[in-house]
Amino acid sequence: MKEKASPRHLRVTATEENIMTSISTCRPSQADEDVRILRRITPLSEWQAPAVAGRPHTKIAVIDTETTGLDPQYDELIEIAIAMIVIDDQGRIIAVHSSRSGMQQPCRPIEPEISRLTGITDEMVKGKRFVPQQIADHLAKADACLAFHANFDRRHLEELVPEVGAMPWICAMEDVDWRALGFDGRAQGYLLTQAGMFNPTAHRAGDDVASLVNLLAHVCEDGRTVMAHALEGAKAPSWRFEASDLPHRLQKDAYRRGYRRSYHGVFHKLVREAKHDAEIAWYHELVGRDPTIVPVDWIERYRADWTWEPVNRKVEVAHWRR
Repeated sequence: MKEKASPRHLRVTATEENIMTSISTCRPSQADEDVRILRRITPLSEWQAPAVAGRPHTKIAVIDTETTGLDPQYDELIEIAIAMIVIDDQGRIIAVHSSRSGMQQPCRPIEPEISRLTGITDEMVKGKRFVPQQIADHLAKADACLAFHANFDRRHLEELVPEVGAMPWICAMEDVDWRALGFDGRAQGYLLTQAGMFNPTAHRAGDDVASLVNLLAHVCEDGRTVMAHALEGAKAPSWRFEASDLPHRLQKDAYRRGYRRSYHGVFHKLVREAKHDAEIAWYHELVGRDPTIVPVDWIERYRADWTWEPVNRKVEVAHWRR
């Protein structure tokens, strides 16, 4: 580690110098096995384009939210953070144009458990309000939205800012094959550690956005950034398999397979290209016919299930399969 070699490196302390000295006397393979050194994430205000960066290609709004609970139709947003990043055609983050955050006082007091998890108290949000149109206008400058857990963040944000429902969404958790890239697990903080970084603060929306941007910029063993993999995964084809004619007695089988009941009462599952044919075969073996298959792109993929209508398919069901 070179002292102050770049904004991505911390100043080496005396203790770290001793560690580095001891490492330098070891064989490289032994050092890798015995010691791992984490560096603090780069503050977004100090972001610099990598030396090999290309021309600006896509602008992405990296989003994180804090809420009073898990149910978007009942619980409320209490904090939103957005960082507007610019990437080149290889998925390298070449600029962070703006980083914004805001809070809102919910209608009900924040539960102590939520305050413990988020670090947000009633006193911190007292009298504060979001301006939905300002959020919508800001996000409209982006080509796509990105969150680590888009299923969560999009559904909560869409309740406040319906305009985001028409935007493409990227999920850094689901659209990246982390295991194939050599990572273990899918928790953001754990992935950040495996990428050789740490954030001393966590779970406030702005801090989590900063961690996510740093994680997206990480260059994997294949020479591509996490952002490149996420964008590729988001643009890849996928389908919603709707079990619109699923007999009641087979619902538990479908549930164990990963199908979930929608707002309209239809069991459904998101299926990626690699599992498309196998899923059709499994369903046909179970039910005796194919499921209703609806293509979903990166605009539709993480939409809340109460915002789409299932296909009303009329089929004749054999009496012995009912």
